[in-house]
Order: sequence, then C-alpha cells, then structure tokens
Amino acid sequence: NIYYMAIKKKNFHRQETLARKNAIQSLEFLISFGLKQMDAENTFRESADVELKEIIELDLCRDLLGIQKLIDSIRLRFNENVIEGKGDLCDSCVCVALGISRVNDIHSIIFEHNRWKKLLEQKFVSIYYPNEIRNSIVAWAGENGYITSTYLGQPIIKFNKLFLSIKRTY
Repeated sequence: NIYYMAIKKKNFHRQETLARKNAIQSLEFLISFGLKQMDAENTFRESADVELKEIIELDLCRDLLGIQKLIDSIRLRFNENVIEGKGDLCDSCVCVALGISRVNDIHSIIFEHNRWKKLLEQKFVSIYYPNEIRNSIVAWAGENGYITSTYLGQPIIKFNKLFLSIKRTY
C-alpha cells in the first residue's frame, strides 16, 4: 500500500510538472505569435519576456491560458470582443498579445514591475463587455464548464489562482 501511494504521488508530481512545462511553452508561443501579428515583436519582446517571467514565477500560466480560451470562445460564440482600454489587464503586453485585453495604441502601454504580484494579491481581475451581452456571456460560461459565481453583485469566473470579474459598460 505504501509503495503504491508513493508511485501514485510520484506520477501526480510528474504530470503536474509536465502540465506546467506545456503551459509555459504554449504561453511563450502565443505571446510571440500575438506580438508578430501586431507588428510589435521588436518593440515589446523585452517587456513581454520580463512580464512572462513574473507570470511563470507566480504559476499563473494556466490561468492566463484559461482566460484566453474563454475570451476566444466568447469572441467566436457571440462575435464580441472585450471593451478596448478597460479592465485590469489593459496595461499588460502579455494580455494584449494574447488577445485577453485590447488597447487603441499598444505603444501607450506602460511597463510596470510586479504587476502580476499585485493582481494576484487582489485576487480579482476585471474585463469589460457591453451591457447587453454581459449576462449572456456569464450564463454561457457556466453552461460550458467554467465555475461561475458572484462577488459584490458582479459575476465572476474562477480559475486556479485568479477570479475573473466580468463587468459591463453602460
């Protein structure tokens, strides 16, 4: 029994390590691809690398990939993007490259050290959608396997370490 438990624990740690490595590689590729698509690779590669290093250290890779998957699914299902220039993730080269947030001018992004540490401490990150579609988005997310709830009247979606607050614009 003890031997079986040790093997099971070892396999679990191996799978976790492999999943973490795959998430990091996926994120690196998607960021590079996104920066190339925006023709901003030369300008923002260094800032994105520093930001990615912080994301990796805080083990937020899978959360970001999950948020990106959600945003992409919403874009496909509802033909709707997050509101440009609003939310906690707009000042992130990584999030703009991933399509999680949108800005009018990528050159307006100001790099901030420890951004992700601060976001992780506050636990909640916000994105904005138009008022007419926000509730439909949250309902759809709940129906498609995302863990949804409310916090202070705002719908949230739970990821591993972060809560995504879906806010509305009027």
